[in-house]
Amino acid sequence: MAARPANAVQFGPVGFDLNPYRDDIADRHRRLRTAESFREPDRVPVCFALSGSFYCAMFGVDIGEYYAEPELQVEVQLKGLDWEYRELRADSCTRESIGYEPGPIQEAVVFGATIERPAGTSPRIVPLCATLDEVRALVAPPPADNPRLRAEIARAERFRRTAERLGAGVPVDVLTTMAIHPPLSCLCAIMDATAVYEAVAEEPERLRPALEACFSAYLAYTDRWLLAAGGPPVEAVWLADDNIASVSADAFRALEMPFYRRIADHYRPREFHLHTDGPNDQHFRALAGDAGVTHMDIGGFSSLAAAVREMKGRVYLHGGLNCKDLYGPGGLTLAARRKALDAITLAAPGGGFELAIGGETYAGVSPQAMCDLVRLADEHGRYPIPTVPA
Repeated sequence: MAARPANAVQFGPVGFDLNPYRDDIADRHRRLRTAESFREPDRVPVCFALSGSFYCAMFGVDIGEYYAEPELQVEVQLKGLDWEYRELRADSCTRESIGYEPGPIQEAVVFGATIERPAGTSPRIVPLCATLDEVRALVAPPPADNPRLRAEIARAERFRRTAERLGAGVPVDVLTTMAIHPPLSCLCAIMDATAVYEAVAEEPERLRPALEACFSAYLAYTDRWLLAAGGPPVEAVWLADDNIASVSADAFRALEMPFYRRIADHYRPREFHLHTDGPNDQHFRALAGDAGVTHMDIGGFSSLAAAVREMKGRVYLHGGLNCKDLYGPGGLTLAARRKALDAITLAAPGGGFELAIGGETYAGVSPQAMCDLVRLADEHGRYPIPTVPA
């Protein structure tokens, strides 16, 4: 796809001024810090994980074009940032920068897999390996010697130059590396996931060398990011490990959880964040215990009741809702309103909880329903939380 002309502007003037929102940002940070310390803030926080795919759907932009053209990303992100601060006003509205989004291609960049870029959707990785032996033989090039990474850094520079030309008004994040998934989800990105799950069940010992190969690449590329300013210790690590949802509790403890501990030992983070789409009920006890997770996006398909039972007071919980609760045109439905109020009643007392769509907020979620959810929490999520939903 051809790059857009250097002077092309999709949305007109896009510069964004954060100054009118400084007090709002400070209030949100205070609310989140209080909740994270397992104390009760003024009200339960409401947060959304938003990215370019959501805003492309909202603004009528082709998602394939968005990922192909860094110049367009600047405009979409700035327009999205403006909407977040003016209209949404959720507690996740604390971003003070924008940055290039490569899409879900990290393992392809690190290991050299083919990337497909079909029209109208996000890019995707073509599995690189057919067998565990092929994975075990993989050696990712060091970040400094990886031409695919250099190409992505060059695309990020196009993003930065466009933001400067358009007068973005906010800082631009610097891309230096690709933060790949932890071993199990990394392996499922470069090899057929069904074959991985079969190996988990039938020959777990043969799986270990392949997981080790993925872990070596994880450290090499994550070090370049997390240790750039010194350390360990570091402030936080963030893992996205969706594929643990498809393995048993015993398999997770035996095969993947040891890598969590090695990551924690390597970086010595103050906070250990985990995102999973779920369902992950079978892992909650281990995650809150030996795995050492401190903050968890429980995903949209996990049981909030199970998360509260196994993790409340030890792990900061993000979730309670599913994207499908807010799909469709219009505002918050009665069913979604009831589910949100039930989640507040169940998980909010004592702090340690933010009401959220578990996982990423996908394209098709109603922007109006999201705004309604924030207003609902402002009205009915104030502490002390009633024991009976409103």
